[in-house]
Amino acid sequence: MAVRVPAIVGDIWFNTSHPITPEELSGRVVLVDFFDYSCVNCLRTIPHLRKIWDRYKHLKFFIIGVHTPEFAFEKDSENVEQALKDLEIHWPVVLDNDYINWNNFANHYWPAEYLIDQNGYIVYQHYGENGYAEIETKIQELLVTDFGDKGLPPIEEEKTKDGRYCTISTPELYCGHSRGRIVNDGGYHYDHIANYIKPDEIPEDSIALAGQWNAMPEYLESFAFSSTLFLRFRGTEVNLVLEPAEDDLASIHLELDGKSLSDKIAGKDVDQSDVIITKSRMYNLIKTDKPLEGVLSIKATESNFRVYAFTFSGCI
Repeated sequence: MAVRVPAIVGDIWFNTSHPITPEELSGRVVLVDFFDYSCVNCLRTIPHLRKIWDRYKHLKFFIIGVHTPEFAFEKDSENVEQALKDLEIHWPVVLDNDYINWNNFANHYWPAEYLIDQNGYIVYQHYGENGYAEIETKIQELLVTDFGDKGLPPIEEEKTKDGRYCTISTPELYCGHSRGRIVNDGGYHYDHIANYIKPDEIPEDSIALAGQWNAMPEYLESFAFSSTLFLRFRGTEVNLVLEPAEDDLASIHLELDGKSLSDKIAGKDVDQSDVIITKSRMYNLIKTDKPLEGVLSIKATESNFRVYAFTFSGCI
C-alpha cells in the first residue's frame, strides 16, 4: 500500500530561494534523495542523479536532496554548500542536521531514494547504489500519465565492462572510539592525547597507531609529524574521510608495505604518495585494476589531521 509522503522540512535550503512546500510539489513526480557528502556510495550515485535531473527537469519532475550528516563537520552549512558546488548538484537540497526528515521517512540508509507520485504518495524505494535504470523506468511510468511518450528519452541500460568482477574487500572501518577499533595493546586512550606503540602484528582488516594521537568518539587526530596510522586492507580501492585539524592545511605521506605508491595504484587525490588535506571530505587514496593486500601507512607531514572512516571496494 502506498504511503503518503511526509512534509520535507528544514530551515536551511540550498539551490532554491525558499523552502520547498508540499503545495509546490503537488502534481509533480518527485525523487527524494537522502545522502551525505562524504559517503562513497552517495558520491557514486550523484552522477546518475545529475543525468536524471537533466533529462526530466523540464517536465513535471523534481529532485529534493536531503543532506543528513554522519559526522559533525557535515553539519556545517558552509561545508555542505561548497560540497554541492564541487559535486555539481543543482537541485534543491535541505540540511537535515537533526535527522527530522530521516526519522519522518523512517530511513536507515545512505543513499536512499524515495519516488513520489503526482498525488503525494511514496510508490517506490531504493537503497544503496545501482538500480538507476529501474528508477528512471519508474519515473517514466509516472510521467507518461501526463505527457504520454512525448518528450521522454530512451532509457539507457546500465553498462558494465566485460569481465568485470568483484572480490572480497575490507569492510568499512571507523576510526573514532565510538564505533571503531584499534589493535594496539590496551586499545584507545579515550578523549585525550596519548602515545601509541605500533604492534608487531596487524591483523587483516585492522587499524593500528604509532606516535601521538587523540582518540575522540568520531575521529582520531594526529599530534606530531611522526604520528602514523597503519591499515591492513584488501581490495582495489581505499577511501578515507579526512579533515585538517583546526582549519589548518595538512598533508600526509602514504606508503604501501614500506614503499611509496606507484602511479598504477595511487588514488586521484594522491600526488607522489602525498595528499594535501584542504577541506573536510572523502579522499581517494588507492585505486587499481587488480586486488591488493598489504599495510598502508598514513603519516603526518605538515600540521595535524583527523581521520574519520575508511571505505573500500573490491570490484575491477
